[in-house]
Amino acid sequence: MNLDQLFECWRIEVSNKKRVGSRIGLVSNIVRRARKDNKLRFLFSFRLAQYLNGKGGFWAARARRMQQKLNLKYAVDIDLGAVIGPGLRIAHLPGVVITGHARIGRNFFIRQNTTVGVKTLGLDHYDLRIGDNVSVGANSCIIADKLVVGDNATIGAMSLVNKDVPAGCVFYNKREASTSPSTPPHS
Repeated sequence: MNLDQLFECWRIEVSNKKRVGSRIGLVSNIVRRARKDNKLRFLFSFRLAQYLNGKGGFWAARARRMQQKLNLKYAVDIDLGAVIGPGLRIAHLPGVVITGHARIGRNFFIRQNTTVGVKTLGLDHYDLRIGDNVSVGANSCIIADKLVVGDNATIGAMSLVNKDVPAGCVFYNKREASTSPSTPPHS
C-alpha cells in the first residue's frame, strides 16, 4: 500500500468527503470523525498499520505491535497481509477475523462474528479471493484454501461458504425449523 492508496482508503472509509480535495482538509476531517466513532477509529488505525507494514523493517515491526493492540482493544483480527480494496465497512466490530491470505475487492461489507479464513495451515499457496461489492452476513464463515466469491455477491447470515460463489449470487445455507421433542407442538 502506498501513500495515495492510504489516503484513498481513509477518504472512502473514514471521511464523509465524496470528492478529492486538499490532503490537509481530508486529514482534519478524518481525525475529527475518527475521534467520535470507534468503527472509524479502528479503520483509520488499521489502514495506517497496513501502510506501515508495507514499508518493511522497523515500520513493519511497529505495525505488528499496532495490530496486536487493535486486536485487544476492538476484538477484530484482520491480518495486515490481507489485501482489501478501499471501501471496507464493518457493521459491528467484535469477532471479525480475516486471514492474511485473503484478496478482497472494493466495498466489502462484513458483519460481526464473521471469519474469512483458510482451511489447511502450512500450504505453499492459497487462493482466497472475494470480489467487489460483496456483503457478508453476521456469524458467517468463508473457509477454504482455494475459493472465489464473485462481484456483487451476498452471503446470508449464519452461512458456511466452502465452495465458489458466482457473481451476483445470494448465498445462504438452508435452515429448517424444528420442534424440540420435549415441547409439544402448539395447536
